[in-house]
Amino acid sequence: MREETLSAEERLVASARAAAKGDRAAAHEVLQTVQDDVYRLALRMLGHPQDAEDATQEILVIVLTHLGSFRAESAFSTWVWSIAARHLSQVRRGRREADSFEALEERLTELREALPASPAPESAVFALEVRLRCTEAMILSLDRPSRIAYLLGDIFNLPGEQAAAVLEIEPAVFRKRLSRARERLYAFMRRQCGLLDPTNACRCERVAAGATARGLLHREDLLFANHSTRATKAVVERAAGEVTHLMQVADVVRDHPDYAAPESLASRLRELLDSGHLELLRH
Repeated sequence: MREETLSAEERLVASARAAAKGDRAAAHEVLQTVQDDVYRLALRMLGHPQDAEDATQEILVIVLTHLGSFRAESAFSTWVWSIAARHLSQVRRGRREADSFEALEERLTELREALPASPAPESAVFALEVRLRCTEAMILSLDRPSRIAYLLGDIFNLPGEQAAAVLEIEPAVFRKRLSRARERLYAFMRRQCGLLDPTNACRCERVAAGATARGLLHREDLLFANHSTRATKAVVERAAGEVTHLMQVADVVRDHPDYAAPESLASRLRELLDSGHLELLRH
């Protein structure tokens, strides 16, 4: 079969098999294909770019060193998702994983009341940062099993059967976890979030102003608003401009841009591949 007739999945599987036999260029191609999605899942699961970068490197090393165990019984992406989900359910807690709905509600109330004398010049980008941090904090307020079920089902839009396979649980169990996560998020947002219900008091601009007044927001410390992204339709402008019209919980929480894995991570992985330390690439 000529290569141009191969599907993206078939090309990826062919690269994975070549990499398993020691083809370094094929290993680079596999990493390039999957690293952004793995990083996005790690970032939404752990809530901080550095924690996500560390976890992503660990996941991708596992993927590379276990390529020989891929039997094509499912899509390659499903196999990678499974490795990522298993690792992220066991990795040490991220620095922002201490959130709870109650603590988040209290923090938002305090920040709304701490208004500055005048708006900061960076108020628009700070409001975007608050919006992205807040929706991420909602995700982090879920327990890990509910969180990853929600991410796979409502954020990454995996079909129920596939998401259950990724998590190695029965579809009925997956549906129950997803339903529980949706209920908890909706209950919180119905009380608090002005993006879901315009009658609610919480506004990203007010929280950003309060955080600025308390010295909690600085342009050089923005976790999400200045993060590198992939060139897809889910760009930062959609998150900033259209989110006020969204009335569904999943849409509000999903509306982060498609984050790209940091170049520092890609550079470390290239160095690892080129070092010859991985057994599968020594020959």
